[in-house]
Amino acid sequence: NNQNDDGLTFRQRLTKAGLSVVLSYGFVSNMSYCVSVSIAWYIFCKRTLLSPLAPGQWPKFLAVYSGFWVFNNIVRPIRFGLSVAISTQFDKIVLWIQEKARVNRSVAIGLTVFFANIVGTTVLMCLGISMAASLAGV
Repeated sequence: NNQNDDGLTFRQRLTKAGLSVVLSYGFVSNMSYCVSVSIAWYIFCKRTLLSPLAPGQWPKFLAVYSGFWVFNNIVRPIRFGLSVAISTQFDKIVLWIQEKARVNRSVAIGLTVFFANIVGTTVLMCLGISMAASLAGV
């Protein structure tokens, strides 16, 4: 359950840190995984000269990606630290959306999650995979 010296699980430490850290952790984590998928995609395409989406290739791609997944879990404390470091930026974004859109905090948080974690993740994933395939010549 990933307990640290303080006896709290990772999820409990994240919750204790506050909403802005939770928002920034989602962003940092998503960006980390997008980069990992893109690098794994490049490596797979370069080695096989095939797309992971080609028939029968997905399990082989997942074997390449699994190493990156393990790495991302090992560096989770670093991702958490980065989340704490940028959390004030998420506070500023929420406040900016509240002021500019004239909405309450809950709506501003929802919009922040949507644009940073959903739209941002989708855009980075698509760009990363496209670049990886292009650079690998697939």
